[in-house]
This record gives sequence, structure tokens and C-alpha cells, in this order.
Amino acid sequence: MAGSLRAVTGKQLQIGVLARRMQSIPLTARTVLERASGKSIFEARYYRESQLSRLANLFAHVDVEKWRGMRVLEVGAGLGHLGDAFTALGFDVTSTDGRPEHVEAMRARGRESFVLDLDQDGVDKVGDYDIVLAFGVLYHLAKPQEFLRSCGVTAKVLLLETCVCDDREPVVKWVKESSGWLGPDQAVSPNGCRPSPAWVEKTCSEAGFRAVRDISSSIGNWTSGRFDWEPHSTGEWSRSGYNLRKMWVCER
Repeated sequence: MAGSLRAVTGKQLQIGVLARRMQSIPLTARTVLERASGKSIFEARYYRESQLSRLANLFAHVDVEKWRGMRVLEVGAGLGHLGDAFTALGFDVTSTDGRPEHVEAMRARGRESFVLDLDQDGVDKVGDYDIVLAFGVLYHLAKPQEFLRSCGVTAKVLLLETCVCDDREPVVKWVKESSGWLGPDQAVSPNGCRPSPAWVEKTCSEAGFRAVRDISSSIGNWTSGRFDWEPHSTGEWSRSGYNLRKMWVCER
């Protein structure tokens, strides 16, 4: 028995040492190590941190009880972890992603899910949903305006979070999406975007959302993402090692 306890204690010490060593490794290198171990990008430590931080920011600024009974469509879901939070709160959630392997993974754990490429099909074409949950997907799209317009057709509420560029004017910066070991888990299209906050708010208003409320705050910050950044109108979308991000609640 004593030998077994020593073995367990030794294993725990080894795990603790490895965890501390992982924390001392720069973020990019840690991500590479986690991916090399077979983890999806959505299971990487920094990504799970971003999910928890973003949900904390959302729930700090909204009263979900007023949406009770509404059907939720989660888009660009990855493995559907954000939708899980709404499922746990009793909402009827359907999750979508542009990659079939992610949809299969969600279905394997009992989640209602189907493949949806947002650059090819609008959410107004796939059924009647009251809430669209779109966290971390807009900036991966080649046709962001079409996506927001489709949300305005069908959704009563759009919960929107994205990387943005620092520009006071309503503009979109077009970018090439990452490829290689990051590509398969991120964008479906090779083209992405970095819209300015002014562009997002203008486009959402034009899509039919009468109230477009910026709820970005430091609560949502994580290692590589910031919501409480200072606008300088430089056009940049990353600063000092973190991405510039924003979160909105849009309601018709």
C-alpha cells in the first residue's frame, strides 16, 4: 500500500513539474506542443481559456432569462463547447461548423449538429432559430456582410464576437488565413477579414438589428485576446502580442 501511495505521489509530482514547465514555455510553443500531442486547437489550453473568458463577459452583461424558450444556432462551433454552456442552461441548441470532422465529433457526444459553410449558405436558409451564437467566426469569413445580413433575416438576437481592426471608419481589412498545422481547425476559406467595430455596427444595423450593444470589457480578456484596448485608428488588428477583439449583443 505504501509503495502504491509513493507511486501515485511521484506521478502527481511529475505532472506538477510538467505543468509548471508548460507555463514557462511561450504561448506559441505551448500550442505547438499541444497540437503535436494530437489535441485539436479547440482543446488547447489558451483556447479553453478564451472560451471561459468570453462566456464570463457575455453572462456578466446579459440576462439570459429573457431569452428563455428561444432556439439557439451556434455557428462556427468547432467542437461546440460554447454551445454547451447554453445547453446546460436549458436552451435548445443546434451547433454547426464548416468542417465535417468537427460535426461528427459533436454528434458523437450527443449534440444536435450539422455542417454549415457560412461563406456558401446563410443562416436564414437552414431553419428557424431565434438566437445566433457567433463567437470567433466572423473574421474567418470571406463574405462577412452576407453572413450578418442572413442573421438579420432570421434571428431575434445575434451574439457576436470577433477579431477587429483598430479603425474609426467602417472598413474591412482583408487577410489570408493561416495554413499548415493551424489551417484545418480554423477557416474553411483561404480568405478572412478584420472588420472595424464601426463596420460591424453599421452592417448589423443595416441587417435589421435595432439595438447593437457593445459589451466588450476586461472580463473577457485572455492571454492572446483583449477587449479593453484603446482605439488609436492605426488599422492594426494585433498589438503587443494580443488580438484586438469586440463583443456585441444585437437585437431586433
